Amino acid sequence: MLAELRVNDVSLNELARRAGLAKSNVLRYFASREAILLEIYDEEYGRWLDALEREIARVGDIEGVAEAIARTAAARPILCELAAAAPGVLEQNLSGDVAIAYKRAATAHAVRLGDLVADRLGALPAGARLGLVAAVNLGIGGLWAVTCLSPGMLEAYARHPELDALRPQFEPSLREFVATVLTGLRHRTPRMAGSLDDYEGVLARLVAEDPR
Repeated sequence: MLAELRVNDVSLNELARRAGLAKSNVLRYFASREAILLEIYDEEYGRWLDALEREIARVGDIEGVAEAIARTAAARPILCELAAAAPGVLEQNLSGDVAIAYKRAATAHAVRLGDLVADRLGALPAGARLGLVAAVNLGIGGLWAVTCLSPGMLEAYARHPELDALRPQFEPSLREFVATVLTGLRHRTPRMAGSLDDYEGVLARLVAEDPR
């Protein structure tokens, strides 16, 4: 369904119908539509990091890292769609248990992403690593939302080709965004409230509380 529809158009009723289950049966396993989508988001993010790890091993500078992040993200439109919807849609209508599981997975992904980039570019200050992860997530979700055009906008570009120069493109936009952030982090450490070291401590406590 996510390959065909935007997140807002994926309903629990239709999902149950396609799965051949009653809606009540789906809700026995997942507390809400958002809980299902967050689990898919977690899986997609993990697969993206697997792909990024393979790609990023071949590069050793900012341009190469930014290119690898943009290329592997662009190859996973479902990841990008879910990233765009995560803050305003997917993080709503959650139970405490689902929210904790989601944040636990997101924390592990953040630590891994920071480590992958630091391995290629050298050690980054703790605040810089957290700033990078936040920027990458924001870039993927924000740029996807901007570049997935509505039918009306697509019609405007089709009817007025001269506007095409203003049409945003996801992969090159993400590449330039990440490269700019990384370049800035070489010269200034963000004044973040926390660091990925803090994230790793939180993750360790969550695992100790619930080893699942």
